[in-house]
Amino acid sequence: MVTYRLAEEKDYININNFYNKIYNSNRTIEQFYWEFHHCPYGKSIYVIAEDGQKIVGTNCVIPIQLTNQSQKTFLTGKSEDTLVDPAYRGQNIFYNIYDFLFLKCKEHGIQIIWGFTSAEKPFKKLGFSVPFRHQQSLAVNGIWKSFKYLSSLNSKNTAIQKFQILGLCIFSKLKYELGNIGSKKNDFKCSKNEDIIHQIDDLIKSNSQKNNNAFYIDQTPNFQNWRVYTNPNYSKIHTYGFYNSKDVLIGLIVLNTNKDSVAYIIQSSFSDVLSQKEKVSMLKHAINDIFSMGISIIRNWHFDTNQINKDEIEIYKAANFIQLKKGIGFVWKEIYPVDLNPNDFFLSRIATQGSI
Repeated sequence: MVTYRLAEEKDYININNFYNKIYNSNRTIEQFYWEFHHCPYGKSIYVIAEDGQKIVGTNCVIPIQLTNQSQKTFLTGKSEDTLVDPAYRGQNIFYNIYDFLFLKCKEHGIQIIWGFTSAEKPFKKLGFSVPFRHQQSLAVNGIWKSFKYLSSLNSKNTAIQKFQILGLCIFSKLKYELGNIGSKKNDFKCSKNEDIIHQIDDLIKSNSQKNNNAFYIDQTPNFQNWRVYTNPNYSKIHTYGFYNSKDVLIGLIVLNTNKDSVAYIIQSSFSDVLSQKEKVSMLKHAINDIFSMGISIIRNWHFDTNQINKDEIEIYKAANFIQLKKGIGFVWKEIYPVDLNPNDFFLSRIATQGSI
């Protein structure tokens, strides 16, 4: 008989072993603790399904605090580790776990559960909506290495698809090189590779003036330190903080680079007082510096559901990135009624845990 309960710390090793077995992965216990136990807004609400002493399913929410321009806060949960043992599928374990999780979220004051998934159908059955999907962009420096990396993301790529990927890499490389001709250096003070955890909330808030209904992750110093600088999923962090003459943070670009010569943009936030030209100049400064280190490709996430995110897309286009509209679904379910529209969520890769 399958039973359901909240996980305790003594269960963590068994939970992580279950995850690694099912996904044929090698997530470390350090990564588990960071993601689910040392969260800045409280440890995760983690549910396990057991058949006797055997774990056969898991799911959890990571508490994430959202805020808006009025500084009103909302305690939400980001869905993670949704997993059912293949031998136990067809027994409604996925739905039973969520029913139990919903009850525990109510007890903990979680107002909304949200997350990202490619398995949209079962979430819709649970009452989640899928209001939009994420998009991507990229800039290529090394054509061959970028081609090998992008081709490896799907082992089922046909010869035609691989040829298309190669064409994409060549086109992106040419676009970036030609677009950089005549580029001018910006005049702002840039602090490179320092742990920047302060002034970020004000930086993001300045953007929300474009949308009075906008809300976003409350990027407190504790959150930023947890999400970026203590993140064990990352190989090497690169930060570019841009300041005005009064040492006010007016631009922040954070990237992670890995051993495969791939860089991911974790966050790019700019003050609303800047022109698009100034924002593009800052972005190009960071990208050119990363490329000078031998990085082959830079990838980013985008969303086009509100004006803030749409403006960000235009900045990347102006910085010669190629936009790809293929992405996974964003899911959203209100546990308690709230006056928030998911399309007003100012999102970036900062909303993930850094493993994708």
